[in-house]
Amino acid sequence: MDYGIRRLDHAVGNVPELGPVVNYLKEFTGFHEFAEFTAKDVGTAESGLNSVVLANNNENVLFPLNEPVYGTKRKSQIQTYLGHNEGEGVQHLALLSEDIFSTLREMRKRSGVGGFEFMPSPPPTYYKNLKSRAGDVLIDEQIEECEKLGILVDRDDQGTLLQIFTKPVGDRYIQNL
Repeated sequence: MDYGIRRLDHAVGNVPELGPVVNYLKEFTGFHEFAEFTAKDVGTAESGLNSVVLANNNENVLFPLNEPVYGTKRKSQIQTYLGHNEGEGVQHLALLSEDIFSTLREMRKRSGVGGFEFMPSPPPTYYKNLKSRAGDVLIDEQIEECEKLGILVDRDDQGTLLQIFTKPVGDRYIQNL
């Protein structure tokens, strides 16, 4: 089966404290620090997180690691994750597709035979406002396809990101022999 998924883009880990984990993984894997973000960069007035992105030498394997920021109005998503899962772990895996529309059509076509379940789509107003946010990058047909498939569109100074999230896949995949 070819869904058009080309590779793992990144794996995000949530940890209680970045320092020891980052140092251990750098020593163990030989990865280097690729980027760093603080709550000031990616937080809100309500909550936040700190993040260090590790990468291999040619920077095609990325491993972002997040720690919660304490003392904010609300628990951060990282605190919630750590509490719910009773400790650190992989929050999500991101898969890279060269054509997300084809990939999702194929995945949805096969969803009745054990495929992925996706999170609910945003409300129609999200897509109605999308043209003003991304109309210079996406044509009308692509915006319609995003709505039909439930694709989210994010933009920043680095470019445009099309993405969709699955429901949690399960506690673990493992085989003991």
